Amino acid sequence: MTHPPSAAVVAATALSGSGTAVLTPAARDEEREGSCIAVLHARTRDGQLVVVASDAAVGALGLGRGGGHDAAARLEVVVEAALPDLTVPRAQVVVDGWVRLAAPHEAAGALGAACAAGDLADLAGAWPDARVLLLDAAAVRLHWPEGCSDVAVEDLRAAAPDPVALREADVLGRVEAELGDRLVGLVRAMGHAHPAPGGRGAGVPGRDLGRVSEVRCVGADRTGLVLRCRAEEPWEGLGAGCRCAGHDGAPCPASTTATLRLLFPAPVADADVAVDALALMVLGAGAGGAARCPYAPGAARA
Repeated sequence: MTHPPSAAVVAATALSGSGTAVLTPAARDEEREGSCIAVLHARTRDGQLVVVASDAAVGALGLGRGGGHDAAARLEVVVEAALPDLTVPRAQVVVDGWVRLAAPHEAAGALGAACAAGDLADLAGAWPDARVLLLDAAAVRLHWPEGCSDVAVEDLRAAAPDPVALREADVLGRVEAELGDRLVGLVRAMGHAHPAPGGRGAGVPGRDLGRVSEVRCVGADRTGLVLRCRAEEPWEGLGAGCRCAGHDGAPCPASTTATLRLLFPAPVADADVAVDALALMVLGAGAGGAARCPYAPGAARA
């Protein structure tokens, strides 16, 4: 059975150059307090976090120019759906730790780190006063559709980024162009979307997908896709018995949209195979085959 990615994998993927990132120095005085620095971010094969910032930003952190001097800092990475006309939050990773200038013998290896935004060395080369920093994580927290998760630093270092999620923009673009007009039929054929086993609302009736009128693919990884569905009439939360945090124990408010996860029959190897797997699901549903039932976020942590 296919399982969705773990919190450590999602965090490792986001920290490998996905989304946008800012670095905030620890407040040591009024001049630095609250300052945020836009940075490039990446991650080496052995889990070392790499940050590229301007020379002025390095000064704001209070780092010396000789390397080896640490400063307390926070890295925040925000990942949204890679669609030009739709904003859907996907993940936010907050890393608290210590940052230092990379020594000359470390910088070359650091610039070879995985970066979803492109070749990190080329990106840094286009930044005239770029400096390479290394961030040693002390605490990591992930905010994602499954909830909020504290990620152990050793789990983060050991996790490999998801190869499909690193190319998510390519996947979403292809799905829109090749399969976008057939996603409604696929989702309707699934019948119902159930709460995830062990997650919020488990054991209650799921959403009736027969009334879905619009479907967009807003996320992709090697285990499946994230679909944003809209219906003409609102759903009552995940089901009659659902109680969600933030609503003081009241039933989930009615909504015409639902964000669902559709799992592949088996994990896929790369972005191209992910699109092919979805195409096979669409063909199967069109031919009257059994469609896989998606679920709402909120799964128990593996």
